[in-house]
Amino acid sequence: MKLAWGRNSGFVQTVQGVEIELSIRLYPKRAGRFIKHNQDFFIVTLAVLLKEIFFSASIGFGFGSLEGVVSSAAILLGLFCVSLVFPFRTRTWLLLLLDLVISVMLLADLLFYRFFHSVITIPVLFEAGQVEGVSSSVAALLSNWDALFFADFVFLIPYFIYLNKHNLGFRYRWLRRVGQVAVILLVCGLTLNFTTQNVEANFSQNAYTGLSWDTSVLRNLGVVNFHLLDLYSFLKQKDAKGSLESEAPQLKAWMGSHSEPSNLNLTGAAKGKNLIIIQLEATQEFLLGRSVNGQEVTPNLNRLTQSSIYFDNFFTQIGQGNTSDAEFMTLNSLYPAPSGSNYVMHANDTYQSLPWTLKGAGYQGAYAFHANTPQFWNRANMYKVEGFDKFFNDSNFFRDDENVGMGLSDASMFRQALTQIKQLPQPYFSFLITLSGHYPYDIPDSKKTLNIPAGEYSGMFKNYLQAQHYADQALGDFMNQLQQQGILSNSVVVVYGDHYGTGWTNQDLEKFLGTNQPLSDYQLKELNKVPLLIHLPWGQAAGTRHISGGEMDLFPTLLNLLGVDSGKEFYFGQDLLNAKDGFSAFRVWTPDGSFATDEVFYIANWDGKFEDGTAYNRKTGQKISLQGLKDDYDLAEWELHASDLILQTNSLPQLIPINH
Repeated sequence: MKLAWGRNSGFVQTVQGVEIELSIRLYPKRAGRFIKHNQDFFIVTLAVLLKEIFFSASIGFGFGSLEGVVSSAAILLGLFCVSLVFPFRTRTWLLLLLDLVISVMLLADLLFYRFFHSVITIPVLFEAGQVEGVSSSVAALLSNWDALFFADFVFLIPYFIYLNKHNLGFRYRWLRRVGQVAVILLVCGLTLNFTTQNVEANFSQNAYTGLSWDTSVLRNLGVVNFHLLDLYSFLKQKDAKGSLESEAPQLKAWMGSHSEPSNLNLTGAAKGKNLIIIQLEATQEFLLGRSVNGQEVTPNLNRLTQSSIYFDNFFTQIGQGNTSDAEFMTLNSLYPAPSGSNYVMHANDTYQSLPWTLKGAGYQGAYAFHANTPQFWNRANMYKVEGFDKFFNDSNFFRDDENVGMGLSDASMFRQALTQIKQLPQPYFSFLITLSGHYPYDIPDSKKTLNIPAGEYSGMFKNYLQAQHYADQALGDFMNQLQQQGILSNSVVVVYGDHYGTGWTNQDLEKFLGTNQPLSDYQLKELNKVPLLIHLPWGQAAGTRHISGGEMDLFPTLLNLLGVDSGKEFYFGQDLLNAKDGFSAFRVWTPDGSFATDEVFYIANWDGKFEDGTAYNRKTGQKISLQGLKDDYDLAEWELHASDLILQTNSLPQLIPINH
C-alpha cells in the first residue's frame, strides 16, 4: 500500500495496482479558486502581519512568540475578511486603506514607545493636539528603518491595479461571500478566545486592567489586539459609575494619621514669604557636580546646593503626562493617571491645590509663567482649575525675542517674567516652567558654550549637555537678578527637575559617569532622579538631605515650611523635612507597585505578582530578599488605586472641605 497525490489534489491509495480515490480531499479545487480570486485579501493580511512582527522587534520584544503571531494573524484575518463582501474593485482599495491606517498606527506607536516606553492608549489620543507643539521632538525620533511600514505599497498599488484590470476578483454570489466571511470570523474568534484566556491565566493578572503599563497583552497578543482591548476597557470604564463611598472612611482615617503634626522641624520657617517655584525641563540629578573637559555642566545649580536645602535622592514620579505630571504632583500631591495626562483627563475635577491653599492662607495671588502656547497640555483650562489667577504665556504676555530649541529661551523667559513678578502684591506664589532643556535639545551653536571633545559622546547626549548647561546659566542669571532686586531675601525659591531626559545611549551615560561596567536596569532606574533645592532667605537651614522622596512630597513639605495647616488637606506625599523614612511609588516607567525607600528599591513584575518582583539594596546595588517588603508594596498599590479612584470620580470634595 502507498499513498500518492491524485490529479484533483486528493489522496490516492494504490492497492495491488488499483487506484481508489479517497473521498476526503484536503485541497479541493474550490479552495484553490478561493485563494486565487481573493489573493488581495491574503497578500494584505500577510503584509500587515509582517509589519506587526517588525514593530515587535523594533521595541525590543523580538519577533514575537508563536502565540503572539497566531493571535495577530487571527485578528487581522477577522478585520480584513469583512472586505470580502464588497465588489472586487471596491475591496482592493478598502484593503489598501486599512493597510495604510494600521501602518500609520504602528509608526505612531513606535515613536511613542521610543519616548514613553509604552504604546498609545485611548486617553493619550485626547492629547493628540500636543504633537504640533513638539514637532521637532517627533522628527528626532524617526529612523530610516521606519519607512518599511509603508514599503509594501510600492508593490501593492500597481499589483492591485493589474488585478482590477484583468478582473481576477471573486465571482461568487453575495450570499456565498457572506458565508465565507462568517466561517473566517468563527475560526478567528475561537482562536482569539483561546489565546486571550491563556494570556490572563499564564502571564499576568493585570493583563486587561493594566494595559497602559503591563506589557503582557502587547507581547503575547500583538499591538492590534492591544488597541482593541484598550478600546473595550476605555468604554467599559467610561460607562462605569464609580463611587468613593465604600473607601471614603479608610481614606479619611489614613489621612488623619498621615498628616498629624508632632514636633515638626522648620515649621513656619518661611511663613509669609513669597513662593517662587521653578520647574526645570529634563534636568537630572546626575548632572550636578560633574564636569566635561574641565567645565562644570551645572555650575549655578552646584553653587545653589551650598545655600539651599538640597535633596539629592529625589525621584521623578511622572506617568505619560511628562512635564504636566510633574506640575500636577507638585501642586496637588495626587498621582499621575495610569494612561494619558490628568491635565487633559481630569481638567473638570475640583482640587484643593497649592494655589488655592496658599490663597486661603493669606497669599495675595498665584501666577503661572510658561512661554508656550496656553493650549499645550490644556494648561489654559487646568491652571484656572488649579487656582492660578493669571497664566502668563506666549499668547498674552511673552515676546518671542529669542528662540532656543522648542520656543522662547529660558534667559528671555526669566527676564520678562521678572518684570511682572516685581509688580505682584506680596506675598505671592509664582510658578515658572522652563523650555530650553526640552528634547531634542536643539539649541543654536552660539549658545553651546561647553567644550566637548569630538567623538566623546553621541550627538544627542552632547546636545543634552549643551542644553542643560545653557539652562543652568539662565537660571543663575535669574537668581542673581532676584538677589539684586531684593526679592530673594523675602522669598522661598524652589528649583526642581520635572523628569528624566531621553534619546541617548546607555554607553553615553556609562562614559559620563565614569563607570567601567554596563549599567543594569536597576541602575538606570536609580538615575531617574532629579534635583530638588529649596532656598530659604539668607540660606537658612542649608544642607544636603539624603532622605528618599519624589515630586509627590513637595506639596506637604512646602506647607510645613510656609506654616500652612496641613490638617485640612489631602495628599499622598510626605513632608521630607520631618518624615522618618522615605517612600516613593512609581508607575509607567516601572510597573505599578514599584517603590523606593531609603534602603530598598523594589521593581514590580509586569505580571502583578509581588513574589515575582525584584528588590535591590540601594547602598550596595545588590539583589536582596523580598522578606518584609510586602507592606510597602501593598501601600504603593493602594495609593495608586486610591488616587485613581479620587480622580475618576471627582471625589476630593467628599474627603476634605474645599474653600473655593
